[in-house]
Amino acid sequence: MKKITLIALTIVFSLSAFAQQGILGRPGRPPMRDMGRPRDTPPLDEKRRAKIEMFRVQFITEKLNLTKGEAEQFWPVYNEAKTNIDELVKTKIADEIEFEERVLIIKKKLKIELKPILKSDERVNLALKIDREFLKALRGEMMRRNGFRS
Repeated sequence: MKKITLIALTIVFSLSAFAQQGILGRPGRPPMRDMGRPRDTPPLDEKRRAKIEMFRVQFITEKLNLTKGEAEQFWPVYNEAKTNIDELVKTKIADEIEFEERVLIIKKKLKIELKPILKSDERVNLALKIDREFLKALRGEMMRRNGFRS
């Protein structure tokens, strides 16, 4: 009886040791944080950036239902705020609270400037969160093109 129990325990422990190696080690696979842009994909050149920018303009115009007159007024204001936020990101402020406060100031100014153009609080709020929606749509399109399912 002791031999059977000893053999059974040995088999169970050896199976559990082999099972953990595949789950924990994942040989040949990079960790999740390193799974950014594939290594063989070239960096974004001006042509690809222009296509993404065109897609962004089209996406935001459709989501906000902008008329031609509204678009002519909207885009300079929106692009200026976007540029200000991009410059703020490049400054790399160490204090997270100060960084968020500065972004909030830019967004409050954008909201005040967009109110006369878009004429409703609902459209102004949509304009303020449209970047996240655009990035989500862009990510989904990239995953679709790479063959991933979402």
